[in-house]
Amino acid sequence: MSEAEFSIVIAVRNEKEYIEKCIKSLFNQDFDGKYEVIVVDGMSNDGTYELLQELQRKYNFVLLRNPKINAAAGRNVGIKHAKGKFIAFIDGDAYAHKDWLSSIKKVFERVDTHGVGGPDLLPEDASFKSRAIGLVMTSPLARGGRFNPSTQHAMMEEERFVDHIPTCNLCLRREIFDKVGLFDESFVKGQDLELSYRIRKAGYKLFYSPSVKVVHYRKQDFRSFARQIYKWAKAKVAIVKKHGLHGITSHIYLWPVYGLIALLLLVSISLLFNLMRLFSLLLFLGLVSYLFVILFESARIAKEYKEKKLFLYSLFLLPTIHISYAYGVMVAIIRKKIW
Repeated sequence: MSEAEFSIVIAVRNEKEYIEKCIKSLFNQDFDGKYEVIVVDGMSNDGTYELLQELQRKYNFVLLRNPKINAAAGRNVGIKHAKGKFIAFIDGDAYAHKDWLSSIKKVFERVDTHGVGGPDLLPEDASFKSRAIGLVMTSPLARGGRFNPSTQHAMMEEERFVDHIPTCNLCLRREIFDKVGLFDESFVKGQDLELSYRIRKAGYKLFYSPSVKVVHYRKQDFRSFARQIYKWAKAKVAIVKKHGLHGITSHIYLWPVYGLIALLLLVSISLLFNLMRLFSLLLFLGLVSYLFVILFESARIAKEYKEKKLFLYSLFLLPTIHISYAYGVMVAIIRKKIW
């Protein structure tokens, strides 16, 4: 299939619950050109690989193994086997809209860009807990609002050039990998963010269009979600350690560090000048202010999405995000070996 215009690469591990829906969506595209689908399994132990073997009887896709397990290595295996002029990425726990590929092609035809991506929408059949996680992650208190130039968890309605597009919904011109290299396999999380930096550094552009739609399932439980945030935070520090502060798209990723430095300075000044009472008062006022902000934002989220239960979920999830993220940043700074 050397004449394939698009190669779709899916790096999966333990996605038995979702992978069939993903594969079906890729073979139900309205795209009239030629494309190939490459699935790279990261040594799944939940029956994903066996299910993929069964699906091969019905759908014509390439199935490969990734003994290194992590997603970066899996995507690199797929890229090396890809024959298309464009290489598209989607996650195994996501599925594409029928016009996904055709929408990507239309954007490439009218916009001078080297990469195209779009939103990762919430599925209609998601559990309330999973949906709550997805909705809370769109909050400015969760992702940084206008201070965060990434499209991750953003539901932007306008087209624009961006600094980062996650690999759950991304398509790149093949030649980009010849210029900037493949995914960094030392990254357990955030390998797409690190690649985005190298793409920007080389002078290439990434373009976001809401017409390029993928539906993406979120975590199903709070513990897994908190661990995901923790790993994302460590990835941001890993990027800074590799590329310096220029490697991150926004200093908002390091706000926990700045906050800790400010706290330590206040403690030092308070001890030095015997101002512990004042420090205690400032700390109390800070915590009360934080609580009011969380209450206000939780109420706003519940009102916007017309779900009263979202208020209680937001009250729990927003601090969980902040604590997990701050902890991940601190651990990654202290440890020499991040992962």
